[in-house]
Amino acid sequence: MSLTYNKKNKNLLIKMNLALYIAEEHTAQIFAKEIKEVLKELDPALSIIEIQDKELTKTNWENEIQDFAVHRINCLIAVGGTGTFLRAIFLCRSSIPIVSASSESISFFTEINPINLQETLQALLSRKYDVDNYNQIVYQDRRSNFSVPALNEIAIFPKDSALLMNYTLIIDKNQLYRGRADGLIISTALGSTGYALSSGGPIAFGNPDIHMVVPVNPLSKDHIPLVIPSNSEINLTNVKSRSEIEVIIDGQLRLQADDEIFVRKYSSTAKIMRFQAKRNILAKLRNRLVELDLRNLQGVPPSAKYIFKLLLTDGEMTQKELIESTGLPNRTVRNALAILKGKGVINQRPHLRDARQSIYYVE
Repeated sequence: MSLTYNKKNKNLLIKMNLALYIAEEHTAQIFAKEIKEVLKELDPALSIIEIQDKELTKTNWENEIQDFAVHRINCLIAVGGTGTFLRAIFLCRSSIPIVSASSESISFFTEINPINLQETLQALLSRKYDVDNYNQIVYQDRRSNFSVPALNEIAIFPKDSALLMNYTLIIDKNQLYRGRADGLIISTALGSTGYALSSGGPIAFGNPDIHMVVPVNPLSKDHIPLVIPSNSEINLTNVKSRSEIEVIIDGQLRLQADDEIFVRKYSSTAKIMRFQAKRNILAKLRNRLVELDLRNLQGVPPSAKYIFKLLLTDGEMTQKELIESTGLPNRTVRNALAILKGKGVINQRPHLRDARQSIYYVE
């Protein structure tokens, strides 16, 4: 990182060390090239680092974080879908502002698209943007010293989805209940419209300073979703199942869990750049809620509700894109799509550029 002198304002400015974090899809690679060309036209002296998006696994995630830190960047553009954006957030560890760019899938976070490319990149270089700070949660287990943050949610499930999970829920050293359920989701306020919502959790408006604990299909009706202060410490003990327990971070990283799990507020916030007016961001959220109609999906698995919501809010997707966005296993996504088609709430059509894939959309 270097400094430059601004004669007009007589201030030292931090020179922008910018990186493109690029999904492997062909469309994302092409759009990243367009972004780089426009940036170079606007500032020929700008140094741009290109980092290729990779799937995060239990064996590579720590090395990926270390490799990412070597670049010493202070601004990042994530080019691709929701999965790419969440992995970029994870790797940058909340230390730098990040913005989402996509030529196809328009999500809640997408700020850069082919239509506004020139003006948005000019605003970026001129530092004419706002930064929204979002709380994150962090996962720890008693075997390890590492902390793994999540922007949306931390989900705890048996690796075999057909099995139940036993657990004891303790919040701020107070035992609330012992339960059996398909799993448990701990969500931030931002993540309240994601997987937690499809499992019966509430929606949080206005980015309040709270977290949510949502049991997934609990056997006891008394084990209802909880809204708790964000500074609360959540402790799960006696976590057991007949199969291995997994902790799923934002649908992107799966880690083997111990029989005791700790979740708390992360010490840093995620810094997300916004170029649109605040009212437009709120309008995006309102549109989500208007479109979210699950009345015809009573009794279907949470995974099918989640996929239906994604197709409503993010638009049409291929099965591969749904797997990337949700972090769900291939079999689970295929089964959910079959259920939704059987209900008559989604349809599919051939992918014009790839005959091996279909595009799924809401009727």
